[in-house]
Amino acid sequence: MNNRRRIQSLLNVILFIFLITPSVYAVEAAPGITEKTGASVPLDAAFRDESGNSVTLGDLLKGPMVLSFAYFGCKDQCNTVLSNLANTLGRTNGLAGKDFLVLTVSFDENDSPVDALNKKRNYMPAARRPMTDKAWRFLTGDRASIESLTGAVGYGFRKTEKGFDHPAALAVLSPDGRIIRYIYGNSYLPADIEMALLEASEGRITASIKKAILLCFSDEPGARAYFISVLRAVGVGTLVFAAGLFIYLTASGRPGKKDPR
Repeated sequence: MNNRRRIQSLLNVILFIFLITPSVYAVEAAPGITEKTGASVPLDAAFRDESGNSVTLGDLLKGPMVLSFAYFGCKDQCNTVLSNLANTLGRTNGLAGKDFLVLTVSFDENDSPVDALNKKRNYMPAARRPMTDKAWRFLTGDRASIESLTGAVGYGFRKTEKGFDHPAALAVLSPDGRIIRYIYGNSYLPADIEMALLEASEGRITASIKKAILLCFSDEPGARAYFISVLRAVGVGTLVFAAGLFIYLTASGRPGKKDPR
């Protein structure tokens, strides 16, 4: 009886910790993606291109498009996404600027066309294949335009003291501006991009690739450490809970054992 009570007490404590840990994490949950496949992006949303000219999404969207988001002052995930995207563009069968377009939009309203031009000069050559100047566009805009586009795509981001917290993902658009597919992560296979673009050209809405979101935190050790510690707590709590439940079920189910009363 005493053993069973001790096991039950231990299970109650573990269960309590296990239940409250996700709720703590939810309070500080990092922004992510709310998928809106089939929805349309705002074609009249106005931005500025790398030369400072005013353009709308409708002006640029002349075929299938790969859309990415970044903020140009990012020193972490954004650079990885753009670098890996450039590498993938250099290995796809289709050619950016001819068969499809690529668009990177900053969600930082303080980024300027000069910042966009610097990013373009850094990453377009990384594809290591000839592309026209209009193959990969880098845009900046005001808050209203940014929120209009990110809201339509379901892309979440959060301003912090030292930058932004945001997910890593691409959205592939059809020529008429509908969201066909999301591709998650910060690295991409040429075959994934090619298939998504084929579906976009045909207007076929499909399931997302790599349904796992990588998160980029601004350069805040506290926020990053908090996130990692929560993940560890959830993992450890799950394992301990499972082990405790197994012990309890084993102990309570032994044949020939009777409760002394």
